[in-house]
Amino acid sequence: MDLEVLEHILDGREKPRNLSFTFLKNITENFSEDREIGHGGFATVYKGVLPNGNVAVKRIRNSHSINETLFCREVDSLLNIEHKNVVRFLGFCASTEQTAIQIEGSKQHIYAEIRERLLCFEYISNGSLQKYITDELRGLEWNTRYGIIRGICEDNDMAPKITDFGLSRLDEKTKTMSEYRLGSFRYCAPEYLHQGKMSFKSDMYSLGVIIIELVTGEKVIPHNNNNNVLRRWRHRWKKSGKETPLVYQQVAKCIKIGLLCQEQDPSKRPFIWDMIHDIRETEGINGKTSNSYEHSFGQIIPYLEDDMLGIEPLELHFPFELNKQMSCALQLTNETNSYIAFNIQNTSPLSYCTKPQKDIMPPQSKCTIEITMQLQGKAPGYMHRTNELTVWSTKLNDSLAVEDITTNMFINEAVNTVDEVNLDVAFDARPQSELLDVHPPELGPSLESRKFVVISSAARQELPL
Repeated sequence: MDLEVLEHILDGREKPRNLSFTFLKNITENFSEDREIGHGGFATVYKGVLPNGNVAVKRIRNSHSINETLFCREVDSLLNIEHKNVVRFLGFCASTEQTAIQIEGSKQHIYAEIRERLLCFEYISNGSLQKYITDELRGLEWNTRYGIIRGICEDNDMAPKITDFGLSRLDEKTKTMSEYRLGSFRYCAPEYLHQGKMSFKSDMYSLGVIIIELVTGEKVIPHNNNNNVLRRWRHRWKKSGKETPLVYQQVAKCIKIGLLCQEQDPSKRPFIWDMIHDIRETEGINGKTSNSYEHSFGQIIPYLEDDMLGIEPLELHFPFELNKQMSCALQLTNETNSYIAFNIQNTSPLSYCTKPQKDIMPPQSKCTIEITMQLQGKAPGYMHRTNELTVWSTKLNDSLAVEDITTNMFINEAVNTVDEVNLDVAFDARPQSELLDVHPPELGPSLESRKFVVISSAARQELPL
């Protein structure tokens, strides 16, 4: 019965309604790990399979602490939301059963309530772009990011979808705002956050955050720091040989549009058709540099040479084995005509030993850094970890000794531009193919060829979990 009902809801023939826990358990294969599509501190989301499509089932953890009044209020709110940019709400489950738990060493039992609170949404097959968003120096190439930005603005198939998978506010024992939930608010327009007002210009604000995030990996650009974004892209393009006038114009235009969309005054934000016009104008005819931007090309590229410290690789790979010391090398390259000071800081709870940790590199020089991690008695919680180490670097105006290099020199006392580059870490277990002496299988489609749906937050909703 529930199967037929949910099929009709998914097809739009019926309204969302209460669904049984047993049914949701069945369509997610008993909430198996293979069906898990996301998780956070308060819930796990699973893919539920129906004959006519898939659904996303969110199972709230720690349900014993969720305020029932707030849960009902949230469900009531979801039942009344119908918007093309909001992931469709399909149903809910509020199941409470009693179970008898025998007291150890006694024939007596304790009768406890088992509460299950679940929400069911439409399934977004293309998933979230969030895990692919990185800074300018790594991750998706510019042509892929630019294609996504164009697709969001022009193609209905790439329209942002707002998910409502976050209900951390329902936990009455939690008095502080989680960092993730606070982050999701940054997609919301200020007029909604502060006054509860919402319009299509609120969507433009959210779109602006997404555009800036796709360009830089961050939701905001520090004040008057637009040129540094272009500078970092230039460093990457120089290495890959993909530097052209067109890509500079595209980055500059996307930054301008993204910041304009984030204007505090909604009336100053652009209309979507203005954004499309600006993007197409930048490309000119046949994707070539537009004449209207030729005169400002020198202003778009304020740096005539790549003046950043080269850092390779940006993802450190440690050959992980239990109870063995692990090391890898980091190569720094100074191809400028200036002296550059660097300082490598550990930003992780894991212990990394860096030698040398800081130094001054002469012009046209290289430096090899040895990074060692002490033996581990158990595997790390995550085999791939982001932002484990940070490399600070800046040009020197005066002669300094290595012992004079301090953190303040890169933050509070900086005279020249300071570069902050985060390093990721991957722990590589010994491949099974080495043990079996077989070749690994062919990889699937490259990241460049995949399609994405951006999951954002334009109104009161949140990012997943």
